[in-house]
Amino acid sequence: MKKLLTLLVYGLAAALIAACSPATQQSPDAPAASGSAASGTRMVKDSSGNDVEIPAEVTKVAPTIGAFSAVTAMLGASNKIVAAATSALSPRFKATYPDYEKANPNGYDTKNVEDIIASGAQVVYGPGTLTEEQLAQLKGAGIAFVAIEKLSTVEEMSQAFTIIGNILGGDHQKKAEELVKLYKGNVDDTAKRTASLAGSDRVPVLQLRAEGNEYSTINSKDISHEYIVAAGGINVAADFTATGQGTGLVVGAEQVVAWNPRMIFTLSQESKNTILADPALATVDAVKDGNIHVCPAGVYLWCVRSAEGALAPHWLGKILHPDLFSDVDMAAEVKAFYKEYGYQDLTYEATQEILAGRTS
Repeated sequence: MKKLLTLLVYGLAAALIAACSPATQQSPDAPAASGSAASGTRMVKDSSGNDVEIPAEVTKVAPTIGAFSAVTAMLGASNKIVAAATSALSPRFKATYPDYEKANPNGYDTKNVEDIIASGAQVVYGPGTLTEEQLAQLKGAGIAFVAIEKLSTVEEMSQAFTIIGNILGGDHQKKAEELVKLYKGNVDDTAKRTASLAGSDRVPVLQLRAEGNEYSTINSKDISHEYIVAAGGINVAADFTATGQGTGLVVGAEQVVAWNPRMIFTLSQESKNTILADPALATVDAVKDGNIHVCPAGVYLWCVRSAEGALAPHWLGKILHPDLFSDVDMAAEVKAFYKEYGYQDLTYEATQEILAGRTS
């Protein structure tokens, strides 16, 4: 009987200890689990600072523009792209990131909301061309939309890379931080090399594209303007305003003649050939001197809002002021960049194709 009483006492004590233990009874002052943690979601900020709720683990994404598919792939997540701006993805992109076509075998396109929903995407991100009705469709399907609208400056592009890294999460965030560091570092290095140039030593430059029967250019609101200035150039179209065409502004040949740039860079060999063959531009210094250059292109164009813009300032600097960039080996920089973000060792031939702006 005494033994039984002892056991009962010990059992009662153990029960009381367990009941009071923090493991089983939370203090009234302890914070409750957040709704996000409880439901398996987390918050990211869009480019305007708004909070957007997304899944805790993101495995299926749909970038709305080709440049952001390239950024996503460079951050090591090509296998997560289940819908994309398919017409903007070059053969080199698909060859560099073969996991993309495995992730999107049906070619789902982000310009089509039905495609996005069918793809099973968890998060759509990029510039917002979606209507309120389309956004409601996405929301109804449980798909988050993260707006990334600001893409005109180095700071804004860096923010875009960071947001994409945050969406992807995990090691992709660290990769995005490294990309931002390289990107800003190259722009800063270029600007430091040209900082002491007098105004008269800065080269008048024009980005000019031949599109159909029209020319277009960019002003100070385009990312390439910042590259031109950093590289020791003067964007002759900095203050130009006109009707927009894509990311360019339509400009007439007579205005190009009036600006008389000493260097022109364009986005394709076809565009270069058109400029050189146009008799209306024959008196322009850049045309007379043959100082027209095709912007390099890897998995995406360098001289637009892209991650490969990290390489554009040094490329421009070597053309405009070769003496200030004599130690910069662009072939070596290209190989290093695509080793890190293209996950491959480029051959000599592939490196030269990228520098020549050949996209196939």
